[in-house]
Amino acid sequence: MRWMQLSGLALIVIGGIAQGFFSSYIEFFNGKYETPAIGIIILGGIILVISFFGCCGAKKENVFMLRIFGFLMVIVLLLECAAAITVLVMKTDIKNLVKRNMNETMDKYGDPKNLYFCCGTEDYMDWNGTTYGMNVSGVPDTCCKNIVGGCGYKVFDSPSKIPTTIYTTGCFQALSDSAHAKLGAVIGGIVILVLLQIVGIWMSCWLIQAVKERYEVL
Repeated sequence: MRWMQLSGLALIVIGGIAQGFFSSYIEFFNGKYETPAIGIIILGGIILVISFFGCCGAKKENVFMLRIFGFLMVIVLLLECAAAITVLVMKTDIKNLVKRNMNETMDKYGDPKNLYFCCGTEDYMDWNGTTYGMNVSGVPDTCCKNIVGGCGYKVFDSPSKIPTTIYTTGCFQALSDSAHAKLGAVIGGIVILVLLQIVGIWMSCWLIQAVKERYEVL
C-alpha cells in the first residue's frame, strides 16, 4: 500500500505547484487562497492518512484495518466522482464567477497587479469603464509591454500606439489558456490516481480474503 502514500505525497506536491499558478491570479479568487489547488492538497493529505490503515493492516494482517482502508478509499473515490461531475455541471458558473471577480478587482484597482501579458477582463477596453481608467484615460502600467512609470497613462488618446504599447488580450483569456495548457497533465494525473485507488481497493479486498483463508486453515 506504499504507493498510496506516494500518490498522496504526489498530490500534495502537485497541489502546491498548482497553488503557485493560482497565486498569480489570487485577486480573481476574492483575494483568498481557497483555490482549486487547496482541494488537491487536502485530498492528498486525506489519502496519506488513509494509506496508514492500508499499510498497517497489510503488515499486521489486520482485517479490521484493511476493511477501514477499503471503505475509506471507496468513499474518497465516490467523492472525487461527485466533485468531477459538479465541476462539469457548474463550469459556466465558475467562469462567470472568475469574470465577475476580475471586473470587481479592476474597479477597485490600487497597487499594480501582476497580470502576465494581459490587460482587462475581456480585453484592454474594459479599463475604459472603470474609475481608474477614466481618470487617467488609460490603463495600469502593468498592462504595458515595457513597464515604466506612466506607460499606461492616456493610451486611449493615441489608439494607433495601443498595439505596440500595451497587451490587448484579456486576462480571462490568458488565465483560460494557461489553465488549458496544463489540463492534459492534470487529467493524466487524475486518471493515474483513480487507477491506483481502484487497485488499492482491490488489493485490500484480496488481502482480507487471503488473511481469512490463512486463519481458517490454521
